[in-house]
Amino acid sequence: MPRKTKEQKELENENKGKKVAKKQPQKKASSTSKVATTKKASTTSSKNTATNNPSATKNKTTTSKKTSTTAKKKSSTVTKKATTKNKTTTAKKSTTKKNASPKKKVDIVEYYDLPYRYNQTIVKVLAQTPTNLFIYWDISDQDRKNFEKQYGDNFFETTKPILIIYNDTLGYHFEIEINDFANSWYLHVADSKCDYRIELGRRPTVKTEKLNTDYIYITTSNEIEAPNDRILLDPNQKMLYFRNVKTGKQTRKATIFYFIYSKYGKNI
Repeated sequence: MPRKTKEQKELENENKGKKVAKKQPQKKASSTSKVATTKKASTTSSKNTATNNPSATKNKTTTSKKTSTTAKKKSSTVTKKATTKNKTTTAKKSTTKKNASPKKKVDIVEYYDLPYRYNQTIVKVLAQTPTNLFIYWDISDQDRKNFEKQYGDNFFETTKPILIIYNDTLGYHFEIEINDFANSWYLHVADSKCDYRIELGRRPTVKTEKLNTDYIYITTSNEIEAPNDRILLDPNQKMLYFRNVKTGKQTRKATIFYFIYSKYGKNI
């Protein structure tokens, strides 16, 4: 073989350097390709693992489902508690409102019965009208026992009650019979504007050794003045004055009392 010259050697060295420079980027590309391949390998390995063991994926899905169901349960329990709390609060509010509502007033009606008797020995007279008097009376139990001791045990069976009416103004009196079943009486009198008083007593129906009298006094009433049953005339009142409210006009008229008194005054 012929020997190479220096120039040929230098050219070969230059060409070798260029080839080395060209080969270096190819190495970098290979490194990047290696990274890409590793990534692909990892993805494929993950896929392969997923395909090889599907139970792992199922476990993941089941765990996710379980967590979702537990979260739903917790949320439902929270909502239930909230609703129960709201119900209780509303119930409390309603009860407080019911309690706060004013109660209806109940009208309490009380009845008082007057006693039949007061167990006192008494007689009273009242003026109902100018010619009507109201009289009520009673004898106490103690006085009844005293009368029975004095006049016998059958004192009230052998005597009858009477009322004696005294007109002190005109100076007369009269008596009326009553019975033991009554304790009050309405009495008509003939004269008005008079002073009256009543006396309670008993007259025996059968005389015995102890009942030798014709009359037994028990008690006396108060004295009253019966009202007048006539019109009271005033001769000094001659005129009555009438005033019209709308017009203010005032008129006068002679009273009928003055007319009657001036004409029949002496006979009234």
